[in-house]
Amino acid sequence: MMRKQILINQNWQFHLGELSHKPLKMAKKAYALGGFTASLPNENGQRLPISAGGEHFLKLIAQGNIEIGLRNLCGTDLESAIDDSWQTINLPHDWKVALPYENNPMNLMSGSKPDGEAYYRKMFSLDALAQDTRLILHFDGVTRMADVWLNGAYLGHNNSGYTAFTFDITEMARYGDEGENTLLVRAETTSGPEGWWYEGAGITKSIYLEYVPAVRIDFDSAYVYTKSLQDSSAILGVEFTVINDSDEDVEAKPIVFIDGQDITFDHQFVKAGQQKVFKAEVTVENVRLWSPETPNLYQASFSLNKDVFEKTFGIRTFAYDQTGFHLNGQPYELHGVCEHQDFAGVGVALNQDILDYKMKVLKDMGVNAYRSAHHFASKELLSACDRYGILVMNENRIPESTPWRINDLKKMVIQSRMHASIAFWSIGNEELVGNTSYGSRTIKRLASIIRQHDAEHLIVSAELLNPEGKVDEDYLKYVDILGVNYPEAGVMGAGAEIIHQNHPTLPMMSTENASYFSTRGIYKDNAEKCQCNNFGSMYSMILPGKRQPGDPGVGGTAHPEDVIHYFNTHRYMGGVFIWTAFDYFGEPSPFGYPGIGSQFGICDVNGFPKDYYYYYKSHWTDKPTVHLMPHWNQEGLEINENGQVAVRVFSNGDTVELFINGISQGTQVLKDCTANYLVDYQPGCIEVVAYKDNQEFGRDKRITSNTITTIKQETIFAGHEVDLICLTAIDNEGHEVPTANNLIHLTVNNGNIIGLGNGNPADTSDFSLENITLFSGKALAIVKKREGNPQLIVTLDKKNGTEK
Repeated sequence: MMRKQILINQNWQFHLGELSHKPLKMAKKAYALGGFTASLPNENGQRLPISAGGEHFLKLIAQGNIEIGLRNLCGTDLESAIDDSWQTINLPHDWKVALPYENNPMNLMSGSKPDGEAYYRKMFSLDALAQDTRLILHFDGVTRMADVWLNGAYLGHNNSGYTAFTFDITEMARYGDEGENTLLVRAETTSGPEGWWYEGAGITKSIYLEYVPAVRIDFDSAYVYTKSLQDSSAILGVEFTVINDSDEDVEAKPIVFIDGQDITFDHQFVKAGQQKVFKAEVTVENVRLWSPETPNLYQASFSLNKDVFEKTFGIRTFAYDQTGFHLNGQPYELHGVCEHQDFAGVGVALNQDILDYKMKVLKDMGVNAYRSAHHFASKELLSACDRYGILVMNENRIPESTPWRINDLKKMVIQSRMHASIAFWSIGNEELVGNTSYGSRTIKRLASIIRQHDAEHLIVSAELLNPEGKVDEDYLKYVDILGVNYPEAGVMGAGAEIIHQNHPTLPMMSTENASYFSTRGIYKDNAEKCQCNNFGSMYSMILPGKRQPGDPGVGGTAHPEDVIHYFNTHRYMGGVFIWTAFDYFGEPSPFGYPGIGSQFGICDVNGFPKDYYYYYKSHWTDKPTVHLMPHWNQEGLEINENGQVAVRVFSNGDTVELFINGISQGTQVLKDCTANYLVDYQPGCIEVVAYKDNQEFGRDKRITSNTITTIKQETIFAGHEVDLICLTAIDNEGHEVPTANNLIHLTVNNGNIIGLGNGNPADTSDFSLENITLFSGKALAIVKKREGNPQLIVTLDKKNGTEK
């Protein structure tokens, strides 16, 4: 038979909170747990298929009543029933998103949402099972502790929301006229968080069924990797495992097809219930290398009888030494970002379209590397990075050598290793036991597992720095690269430089940089509203209250200018990984509640760029770039006692000239892609013109706007399943109103709104799919399509005004 996958994301029943009859995990008789784990009396299927002998026995022990017999003999739940507390939802789904915010210091770092538990239930039918076929149930991710039941039996448990897991349900599934199948999933977050940021809760990724042949090539084991490059040719390694789950011994005759070549393997007998590994080499001529600039992808087709599938891969090599990173044998500068996995309106329930949008925003900025902080990258994220051309540092959640952590690491390495984008495995981040003899035993074990199953990628560990530059010699020998976080930060002293001086041949990498506070569209610090000035906040994550320039941590761990300067003077660090690409929920430093989100992002949580997006873009791309800040509405500006306001320009031109209402304010030579002005504030138009090689290069302007009169809609990303629509405040002359904070009401034809966001890091409004308050003049709607293009209808609430 041919492989077949069936996505079962639609029409789930969802119950928030614990059930009155919590389902049992241990059974006295097979498939007899009952309740929500099996078919209910009004559903299509028996609670438990019972033989004639079974019926007779149950009647004997319960005065002729089979149901009471089940309760007495098996402890079967006969009372649970679907009521109004259950609702219908589709996956992926994050149930924490819709919970109210709470002012609880214990939850401040994790986004001020309470922990809890919830249940998901799905009924599904299956056709008769073909001979010599296995049925696999796949979970791409459930946050956080997951328990699963099927047809009255407990299937098993998964600990981490960042790992995929599967169950072979061939024998226990029901087929054809045996009735429907009942799948129950419990997702709870009360057993302790995995991270100190917002992690969401629920079935946050897809679930699907897969029919596979009993004799097959194991999909995850199928691996094509680059062994070497020589001029225009590449030698590739090919390996996979053949599994025989049939009742008979078989002769396996697999074939792999790559770039016009059939790779045949020696025939091997595989005994029933066993498996065999196949390996080969192949040379590819006139190779099309994968890189961020040219993300060329190849297809490998694996075939065994009728079992055929394809996997995508890239041909490239990675190396790292004391001079930095090398891609395909050439020095390569990493323009990286760190990123969690949440997004406006949907929490951590991101589909492929949303991830593609995020990668597009980053790619346009010049990003070429992405650190999945601090968790395993999802297959959707890796797919986007493969296609857009972004190198990935795939990060193990936590470096513990507990059996389940070891198993998770092995599983995720094998599942993701063939993605073209992966360049690095990070063993962990800022662990207190890092660089200790105790920690070195764990690092040794984890590194050996990665190397056992991955032939290409480099191993790094992102470590805490200390000003004295102390490291553990034994610890260092198990990784390819020593990663250090915030080497440019004043609070870290000269720690990284001391390490380099003491270990001049040790490969070192900046694995985390910046953590710069900024709130999109805001040019005044405002602690009450948890807002940080884009020119540089006077708040610190280290010291309380508003500070003075030069105090430790003012404006964040380090300013973007410090990051770029440090790398330019320490090229051996390979590049940078900015913390973070997007704002995220949780970690509201430097503020407390009602701060509910971080402000470290280069973009806000919607993916709308902040000002420093263009600073990095000016450094990292050759695209003509010129950006002017701030906006030009007086009520949102910080004007000094002399009536003057700061103006900043980012550009990759040579010089810029600034005009206010057509009058030149002078020409400046760009330094560090930046020009700074202090000018008298006059309402009207402020405009900058950039020049390169004495030719106009580009221009940007801001216009003082009037009161909002309408909302402009712009589809900023049209995906396969969802559209992302930017909503912008516009005045009666067609100008943007960057200070508008009006409430707007939304409905949609030919679609469904699945998420709304505004980027306000202190918006504790109740969850809604119909209303959103603009922030700095903008909001985002995520609309799931039906057939054709969705039509969003936006009504402006003019009772609300502008930011004062």
